[in-house]
Order: sequence, then C-alpha cells, then structure tokens
Amino acid sequence: MKKFSLLLFLIPLITFPQDFTKVDNVTRAAYKKVTTIDALAERINNDFETDIEKVRSVFTWLTFNVSYRLHYSKTLEAPEFFVYLNDEDLEKVLIAKEEKKITDAFYNRQAVCEGYSLLFKRICDLLKIENEMVFGYTKASGDYVGVIPKGKNHVWNAVKVNNKWMMIDATYGAGYISKNIWIKKFNDTFFDAKKKVLNGTHYPGDPKWRRFLGQKELREFCQDPVVKSAYFKHNLDVLEPKQGVIDLKNKSHLKFKIKGLKHMQSLLYVYGKEGMIRTPEVSGKKEYRDYYFKKPKEDTTLHIYVDNELALEYIVKVE
Repeated sequence: MKKFSLLLFLIPLITFPQDFTKVDNVTRAAYKKVTTIDALAERINNDFETDIEKVRSVFTWLTFNVSYRLHYSKTLEAPEFFVYLNDEDLEKVLIAKEEKKITDAFYNRQAVCEGYSLLFKRICDLLKIENEMVFGYTKASGDYVGVIPKGKNHVWNAVKVNNKWMMIDATYGAGYISKNIWIKKFNDTFFDAKKKVLNGTHYPGDPKWRRFLGQKELREFCQDPVVKSAYFKHNLDVLEPKQGVIDLKNKSHLKFKIKGLKHMQSLLYVYGKEGMIRTPEVSGKKEYRDYYFKKPKEDTTLHIYVDNELALEYIVKVE
C-alpha cells in the first residue's frame, strides 16, 4: 500500500513538453481579419483556457503578422527633448508616443524590437497576465563582436505563467536579417527561451534579469562569438576558438575544434568581404573534429553554416 501511494504521489511530478500545434494553427488561420488590439485579446481569451496557451498565441500572432522594419542602429533611439509644463504633462506626451508605437506595429504590421515588445505587453495586460519588458543588449551580427555597448539596443519580454517567469523574444521569433534583407521565418526557440540560449544571445540591463539567467559579465559576453539558432538546434559546442575575435597575424590558417556535428551534416564558411562559400578540411575523431579554414586576405567577418543554416559569426584579423 505504501509503494502504491508513493507512485500516485510521484505521477503529477512527471511533465512533458507542451505541443502548441493547435494554438499556432488557430492563431494563424482565425485571427487574420481581427481589426483592433482589444478584439485580438478577446479572441485569444475566449479560444484558449490556460495562460501558457494564451501567451503562445500572442507570440505566434506577432511573429506571423508583424514584419521587422529595417531601420535599426547599435542602440535604441536617443532620448528626445519635449516641451512640457509639468510632470503630468510630460507623462501624457510619453504615453502618447508609446501608444503610437503600439498602434503602428498592429495596424502597419511592421515594427522594430520596441514595437514588438510593447504590443506583446499590451495584449498580455489585456489578458491580465503578469509581464515585464526587458531592456538590454544583443549582438545582431559579427560586426558587434568585441564592441562594448554604450547603450541598450534591444528589448524583449518576460511573462509569468504558473508562478514561473519565462522569457520571450517575438522579434527573434519572427525571422532574421541576412545581407540587409529581412527573412521571415518562424522560430519558437525564443518562446520560453532556455537560459543557455539567452546567455549566448541576450544581455539584460537589469541585474535582476541577469541573475535570473545566470548571465556572465558584459565584457565577456561582448567578446564571445555571435551564436545563432542553428548552433543550439544542432547542439554544437565550439571547443576552440572561444573568443569571437580571432587573430591570425602569425598563423597560416584558422583552426576550429567543434563537438556535436554528425557525420552527414555539412559545415561551410564564408568570409564577409569575399562572399565565396568554402568547405573546410576536416580531421579528428567522431566525437569532435578539427576544421581548418583558409586564411582570408584581410580583416573580415566569418560566417559558419551548418546544413545551410547560419550558426556562428566571428571577427577575423590578419593585419
């Protein structure tokens, strides 16, 4: 009897990853003609029972309907100067500007990260789901490696569901930029993103969220290479080089030691200024292999692809 009781007690502790296929399909098919933010929140609230399903629906709607507007810089917009009579007047001006960003994202179906995050927050507020915007820093490309930011350049969301905080980045979930072109591609890696993923891609400005992620120091984060979704998708581990800036001044080639690549997977690389797709020479054991890249002629960025998906970016210095 005691053994049977113990088994019953343990069963509720067993959990399985949730399948959001139904939520995604309903959201994409049924909400195309929703005309107001309030109406969208009402539909989500009526169609789904649990908070996690509702939050997923918000994420899916944003990533499916809102495209990234190719107007960005290394920092968020600089503070503006306003003429106002008192603090109450200033608050009204700021609220109006925020409201415009939210409505622009919804009605124009275009936004930068702030628009995605503000609209995400508005819908969650209407659904009465606790949430916060997280301001911080990300490395969008290899050009950012080794650059210590002077200001925040990205914002995403934290949502509390079942008494647990999760981080969600609808901007990253909607697609990515390649050669100054927006590529729309749904990526749910950044829905309830794992801390391991965010530690390689996002740096919160608030110490509270850095502690939540167990994030390293900013300087160390900035010196790391840029890691993309394919890096985590294929469960890769670069044993060397660890730094994002590679100095080849006194070397004849570039050597990588990578763990996790399967035998049939392809690895290709491109130097930014050359544009030629190359295949490295390979040696080593099955568990991990050594990859030898040809030395570029000048300082450049290095883009590494696994199965034709961008996985890593570095800065290479030869002069």
